[in-house]
Amino acid sequence: MKITIWDILAVLLVIGALVLGVFFINLYNDPGSLEFLRTPTLPALVIIPTSTETPVTLPPTWTPTPGSGVTLQPTQTLPPTATGFVVPTFTSSPTNTPTPSNTPTITNTPTPSNTPTVNSQATLDALRATVWAEQTATAQANQTATAQAQVTP
Repeated sequence: MKITIWDILAVLLVIGALVLGVFFINLYNDPGSLEFLRTPTLPALVIIPTSTETPVTLPPTWTPTPGSGVTLQPTQTLPPTATGFVVPTFTSSPTNTPTPSNTPTITNTPTPSNTPTVNSQATLDALRATVWAEQTATAQANQTATAQAQVTP
Protein backbone atom coordinates (compact mmCIF):
# COMPACT_ATOMS: atom_id res chain seq x y z
CA MET A 1 0.00 0.00 0.00
CA LYS A 2 1.39 3.36 -1.02
CA ILE A 3 1.40 6.21 1.53
CA THR A 4 0.08 9.42 -0.02
CA ILE A 5 0.36 13.03 1.05
CA TRP A 6 -3.21 12.85 2.42
CA ASP A 7 -2.22 10.06 4.81
CA ILE A 8 0.64 12.16 6.16
CA LEU A 9 -1.58 15.22 6.54
CA ALA A 10 -4.22 13.16 8.35
CA VAL A 11 -1.64 11.87 10.85
CA LEU A 12 -0.35 15.42 11.41
CA LEU A 13 -3.91 16.64 11.98
CA VAL A 14 -4.56 13.94 14.61
CA ILE A 15 -1.27 14.75 16.37
CA GLY A 16 -2.14 18.48 16.34
CA ALA A 17 -5.57 17.77 17.82
CA LEU A 18 -4.00 15.70 20.61
CA VAL A 19 -1.47 18.46 21.39
CA LEU A 20 -4.25 21.05 21.56
CA GLY A 21 -6.31 18.73 23.78
CA VAL A 22 -3.41 18.32 26.24
CA PHE A 23 -2.81 22.09 26.18
CA PHE A 24 -6.43 22.93 27.04
CA ILE A 25 -6.67 20.25 29.74
CA ASN A 26 -3.45 21.59 31.33
CA LEU A 27 -4.76 25.15 31.11
CA TYR A 28 -8.09 24.13 32.70
CA ASN A 29 -6.42 22.27 35.58
CA ASP A 30 -3.84 24.95 36.38
CA PRO A 31 -4.42 28.32 34.74
CA GLY A 32 -1.17 29.77 36.12
CA SER A 33 1.02 26.94 34.85
CA LEU A 34 1.88 28.66 31.60
CA GLU A 35 4.35 31.50 32.00
CA PHE A 36 3.22 33.54 29.00
CA LEU A 37 -0.41 33.54 30.19
CA ARG A 38 0.25 34.99 33.63
CA THR A 39 -1.03 38.48 34.26
CA PRO A 40 1.68 41.00 35.06
CA THR A 41 1.74 42.52 38.54
CA LEU A 42 0.44 46.05 38.74
CA PRO A 43 2.75 48.85 39.89
CA ALA A 44 2.09 50.61 43.17
CA LEU A 45 -0.59 53.30 43.14
CA VAL A 46 0.86 56.80 42.94
CA ILE A 47 -1.10 59.49 44.80
CA ILE A 48 -0.49 62.92 43.35
CA PRO A 49 -1.60 65.90 45.45
CA THR A 50 -4.06 68.25 43.73
CA SER A 51 -4.69 71.95 44.18
CA THR A 52 -8.45 71.43 44.39
CA GLU A 53 -9.93 71.58 47.87
CA THR A 54 -11.81 68.46 48.80
CA PRO A 55 -14.37 69.09 51.54
CA VAL A 56 -14.29 66.67 54.42
CA THR A 57 -18.06 66.35 54.51
CA LEU A 58 -20.62 66.99 51.84
CA PRO A 59 -23.03 69.89 52.34
CA PRO A 60 -26.54 68.86 53.37
CA THR A 61 -29.17 68.85 50.65
CA TRP A 62 -31.99 71.35 50.88
CA THR A 63 -35.27 69.83 51.94
CA PRO A 64 -38.29 72.01 52.65
CA THR A 65 -39.31 71.84 56.27
CA PRO A 66 -42.90 72.31 57.45
CA GLY A 67 -43.68 75.87 58.45
CA SER A 68 -40.88 77.43 56.46
CA GLY A 69 -42.14 79.41 53.50
CA VAL A 70 -45.50 79.50 51.74
CA THR A 71 -47.87 76.57 52.04
CA LEU A 72 -50.51 76.14 49.36
CA GLN A 73 -54.05 75.74 50.62
CA PRO A 74 -56.28 73.09 49.01
CA THR A 75 -59.13 74.36 46.85
CA GLN A 76 -62.58 72.97 46.48
CA THR A 77 -63.33 70.70 43.54
CA LEU A 78 -66.12 71.83 41.24
CA PRO A 79 -69.30 69.72 41.34
CA PRO A 80 -70.06 67.57 38.27
CA THR A 81 -72.17 69.09 35.52
CA ALA A 82 -74.66 67.49 33.15
CA THR A 83 -73.08 66.18 29.99
CA GLY A 84 -75.24 66.14 26.89
CA PHE A 85 -75.49 62.64 25.43
CA VAL A 86 -78.24 60.32 24.20
CA VAL A 87 -78.70 56.88 25.69
CA PRO A 88 -78.79 54.29 22.88
CA THR A 89 -82.06 52.43 22.51
CA PHE A 90 -82.55 48.77 21.66
CA THR A 91 -83.50 47.85 18.07
CA SER A 92 -85.37 44.60 17.72
CA SER A 93 -84.41 43.94 14.11
CA PRO A 94 -81.34 44.89 12.11
CA THR A 95 -81.72 47.91 9.91
CA ASN A 96 -80.47 48.15 6.35
CA THR A 97 -78.21 51.12 5.93
CA PRO A 98 -77.43 51.78 2.29
CA THR A 99 -73.78 52.41 1.63
CA PRO A 100 -72.65 54.18 -1.52
CA SER A 101 -70.46 52.10 -3.79
CA ASN A 102 -68.14 53.16 -6.52
CA THR A 103 -69.23 51.14 -9.51
CA PRO A 104 -66.69 51.22 -12.31
CA THR A 105 -67.98 52.34 -15.68
CA ILE A 106 -67.92 49.88 -18.54
CA THR A 107 -65.21 50.66 -21.05
CA ASN A 108 -64.96 49.39 -24.58
CA THR A 109 -61.96 47.09 -24.74
CA PRO A 110 -60.68 46.59 -28.27
CA THR A 111 -60.58 43.01 -29.49
CA PRO A 112 -57.22 41.66 -30.60
CA SER A 113 -56.65 41.74 -34.34
CA ASN A 114 -55.76 38.73 -36.39
CA THR A 115 -51.99 38.57 -36.21
CA PRO A 116 -50.38 36.58 -38.99
CA THR A 117 -48.58 33.51 -37.76
CA VAL A 118 -45.01 32.80 -38.72
CA ASN A 119 -43.95 29.45 -40.04
CA SER A 120 -40.94 28.75 -37.87
CA GLN A 121 -39.58 26.03 -40.14
CA ALA A 122 -39.65 28.33 -43.18
CA THR A 123 -37.95 31.08 -41.18
CA LEU A 124 -35.28 28.65 -39.99
CA ASP A 125 -34.67 27.41 -43.53
CA ALA A 126 -34.36 30.95 -44.84
CA LEU A 127 -31.90 31.80 -42.06
CA ARG A 128 -29.81 28.72 -42.83
CA ALA A 129 -29.75 29.61 -46.54
CA THR A 130 -28.60 33.16 -45.76
CA VAL A 131 -25.82 31.95 -43.45
CA TRP A 132 -24.71 29.34 -46.01
CA ALA A 133 -24.59 31.98 -48.76
CA GLU A 134 -22.51 34.33 -46.58
CA GLN A 135 -20.10 31.54 -45.59
CA THR A 136 -19.73 30.46 -49.21
CA ALA A 137 -19.02 34.04 -50.33
CA THR A 138 -16.49 34.49 -47.53
CA ALA A 139 -14.75 31.20 -48.41
CA GLN A 140 -14.56 32.11 -52.09
CA ALA A 141 -13.13 35.54 -51.24
CA ASN A 142 -10.50 33.90 -49.00
CA GLN A 143 -9.56 31.43 -51.75
CA THR A 144 -9.23 34.25 -54.28
CA ALA A 145 -7.06 36.29 -51.92
CA THR A 146 -4.86 33.28 -51.18
CA ALA A 147 -4.45 32.49 -54.90
CA GLN A 148 -3.53 36.07 -55.67
CA ALA A 149 -1.03 36.14 -52.82
CA GLN A 150 0.64 32.97 -54.13
CA VAL A 151 0.83 34.31 -57.70
CA THR A 152 2.24 37.68 -56.72
CA PRO A 153 6.01 37.37 -55.96
